[in-house]
This record gives sequence, structure tokens and C-alpha cells, in this order.
Amino acid sequence: MALRTRRPNLSAALQDAGVEIIEEPSDLVLWLDDEICFSAPWNHSSNSGEVLIEGCLPMARGVHAIGVETDRAVILSSNGSEFRRIEFIEGEMVVVNLQPATMAALDESAQQAGFTLIERWVDWSMEPSLHSDPCHLSLFRNLS
Repeated sequence: MALRTRRPNLSAALQDAGVEIIEEPSDLVLWLDDEICFSAPWNHSSNSGEVLIEGCLPMARGVHAIGVETDRAVILSSNGSEFRRIEFIEGEMVVVNLQPATMAALDESAQQAGFTLIERWVDWSMEPSLHSDPCHLSLFRNLS
């Protein structure tokens, strides 16, 4: 599996569970924690591979928690024109300005790379996603 994440302990936990993390094209690519805002996952997939993207959608205003775990918390904040990702890890705070990917832009990027959307959920609960949700989980398959 190819993996991109900002979660500090996820890679080690997956490897401890017997999942091999590789840096070459893989049948399964996990692009987590808004990495889609900074890079593209498509060339990390094998010819018939699947890409699972955890991304965030633009929101009008407000603060949304996107991850609260035992070792970190992540929120998105927007004043309507600027977007920030704020991460708290072990007493430290990191703020990253970002431009969240819209579902339309994500879908277009996937299609241009030969991928088709298979399913989309609001989060890891696998509840159906609504366009008003600030975060989403999308599964794409390479059909080329």
C-alpha cells in the first residue's frame, strides 16, 4: 500500500499490523489528512489500483473538527475567504494555510488521470456524503 498522511502514528500502526507501506505504485493508495491539497495521488496507483482520499471541502465560515484522536486533534477554520488547518500534537500547534479541494476539482483530476469515482462518504463512518459536509472520503478506481 502507498500511504500519505500527517497522522504521526498511523504508518507505524499499519506496519505493526502487517501492512507493507511502499513508495512505488500500489494496488491501494491511501491519501489522508488533506494531502490532496498539497499533492496528487494518481501516479502512486498501479494500473488497476484504487485510491482512497480523505479530503476537506471548502466551507463558508466556521470551525470544523476533522480528527480527534488520542495523540492529536485537527480542525479546519475559515473566515469565508481563507482556510486554515490547525493541528495539535503533544502540546504543539501547527497552522497551515490551505485551499481545500472541491469535489468537482477532485473528480475532474481523477477523471483526467483515468480514475472513476466508486463511492463517497462523509467520513470513516461510511455515511453517505452530502455536498454541505466539510469533509469527505472518496474511493476511486483506475479503469484504464
